[in-house]
Amino acid sequence: MGESAVIPILLQWLVFVCLLVFLCGIFFVWFCYEMSRRARERRAVRDRLRCAVCRMEFADRTTDPLATCPRCGSRNERALADPH
Repeated sequence: MGESAVIPILLQWLVFVCLLVFLCGIFFVWFCYEMSRRARERRAVRDRLRCAVCRMEFADRTTDPLATCPRCGSRNERALADPH
């Protein structure tokens, strides 16, 4: 009945475990942030097209395979759109 429920651990190991848990938490937050940032970036450029005739960049959220340029009216294929 006189025994305490303390786990014996050296101070060095306690500091090491605390730092390891802290760094793992920082890494997890960074990883989640990067995944959400990349998903936002993909969503932002998914509907962006560049006209092959006048080189105007425009967003087209329709599902039509041929997007119409708002400036010159030419039809642009999505598969051939310039990503830059």
